[in-house]
Amino acid sequence: MTGDSEADGLAELRRLMAENDGQDEQVDWETMAGLWGTTFPADYIAFMAEYGAGSISEACAVLRPKPPFPGLESAMEEETANARDGWPGIETLTAVQEAKAPVIAWGVTIAGDIACWRTTAENPDDWTVAVFRASGLQPWQEYDCGMTEFLRLTFTGTLGECPFDDSTLWNRHPQRFVHWREQLRLLEVDDPWTDH
Repeated sequence: MTGDSEADGLAELRRLMAENDGQDEQVDWETMAGLWGTTFPADYIAFMAEYGAGSISEACAVLRPKPPFPGLESAMEEETANARDGWPGIETLTAVQEAKAPVIAWGVTIAGDIACWRTTAENPDDWTVAVFRASGLQPWQEYDCGMTEFLRLTFTGTLGECPFDDSTLWNRHPQRFVHWREQLRLLEVDDPWTDH
């Protein structure tokens, strides 16, 4: 993905979800690549720089690669482990540890659906989105797009069907993003999801 397409993708997303309550996550991407054994998609890196990790309309948490505080378990690690448990052909903990991750989680919804990257492509910018819905007969659905394009298509209702069990993000905009630091600050004084 080129820098121009990253900017175009974020510009499209910005029209559907203002970045007013976003913050630069200031992730050390070189360290993250060492810890995860891979770099991350450019659109996700751009999203983290503009929005950061946080919640979309109190319905979907966008995850950070590692926790903001040392010593805490990463939500991305936890949800990736949950998603791998449901991935076909991954039957044992040893298989999960020895194999390249078939999926890496980047989001989780209020209904427990896990939004992941399908990591088969060599270049992370070519990774597609796979959603794990534990409630369905076919729990995995794959979408031929990256993370920011997936969000745009979800907000505009142009994926063909709602990808999640909860419909808060489906065919509705504007959506509201609140960074996790802003959520903590607002919780001290008010509910972050009420209008100010």
